[in-house]
Amino acid sequence: MNVEVKTPKSSSKSPSTRSPAAAFQRVKTEEWSQHVKENLADNSYVKQFGDDGYGAKANKVLSSVRGKDFRHEKTKRKRGTYRGGSISMESNSFKYDDEI
Repeated sequence: MNVEVKTPKSSSKSPSTRSPAAAFQRVKTEEWSQHVKENLADNSYVKQFGDDGYGAKANKVLSSVRGKDFRHEKTKRKRGTYRGGSISMESNSFKYDDEI
């Protein structure tokens, strides 16, 4: 019976000569950035609603939470003493041009 034992192959390249791999991007930023409307370039909560929006307090806390802890923190905020701010009936919609 022949049993093959595989040993890890050593790389011929040294780690210092490698260039960093480019991150995968489904949408090419350079190509599509010219089609983004000015008011959509920054999609942050503060840019859209300001510091006195309905969810400003929740945004302040939840913007720093990442991963699995987000659901837990969100539920705590919904159950807690948070009551929100003023609700505006202002419309924030916009129309796209069909030129693309």
